Amino acid sequence: MHRKLNRIYYEVKKPQISWDDIGGLEGPKRIVREMVSLPLRKGDLLARHNLTVPSGVLIWGPLGVGITMLAEAAAMDAGVSYVYISGQEMLGKPEQLEQAFRDAEHEAPCVLYISDTEWLAPRAGSDYQWGPGNFRGKPPTFADRDLTEVFIRQIDGIEGRPDIMLVGSAYRVDVVDQAIIKEKRRFNRKVFVAPPSAEDREGMLRIYIERIPTLGGAVDVTELALRTEGFVGWDIENLCKRAVLNAVERDSGDVQMEDFLKAAEQIEPWLTPAMVDRYREIYRDDCPHHYSF
Repeated sequence: MHRKLNRIYYEVKKPQISWDDIGGLEGPKRIVREMVSLPLRKGDLLARHNLTVPSGVLIWGPLGVGITMLAEAAAMDAGVSYVYISGQEMLGKPEQLEQAFRDAEHEAPCVLYISDTEWLAPRAGSDYQWGPGNFRGKPPTFADRDLTEVFIRQIDGIEGRPDIMLVGSAYRVDVVDQAIIKEKRRFNRKVFVAPPSAEDREGMLRIYIERIPTLGGAVDVTELALRTEGFVGWDIENLCKRAVLNAVERDSGDVQMEDFLKAAEQIEPWLTPAMVDRYREIYRDDCPHHYSF
């Protein structure tokens, strides 16, 4: 999913998203709050307790679950600026990538968020298949080694800055260059955002359904959550839009439960069962999660 940027390649802004704007994901929200917001808000106190804060945090998981929102909400929670760098849009643009990091230094304290790190720092020899012939979500192109080295140098250039919290995203941690996720001074913490559970989907549904001004009658959100296995955030958003269109097609001024049930059958989930299984396998085998902070 592409994000519209004010400067095309990156943007610096006051964060607008809070934790309450993110449906479900209670576990990831808690961990991101601890690893990203807390060091920015109470870094001196953490140092007094001799607790080493993360050098960088890589949040990984399925596309469309709200990882970018987690990063922005952490910036709002910390009361700092939010610097967003699009890994996709930075391909072939080393000077702009360097400038984005310089702007982050100027804007500090801030959360510096780099989306799609697998585009900027791909791991050699990775197998992007979820199953035979399923390459869903695989980037169509990648940075060359020169740009990856520029990216690594920029990360190293902000090492030790307590006023800049480095955060990145990836849809799979096993396709990211180990040079940026195994080094203790780079992305040395990983947060897995698992495929949304029924509880997560219920939280997402509540947020999107509340935005429909013509809702008519009760909507059984719990039932909808059970019927939307494999849905990620953008599937939930599309379901709600489809429900509105279904109401329009039957010439109704109100969106009813029947419209949502029909929409749930019309939308193909982003996540297949094989993808869900593979995510749990990657989490178990490829990424160390032996720390709590």
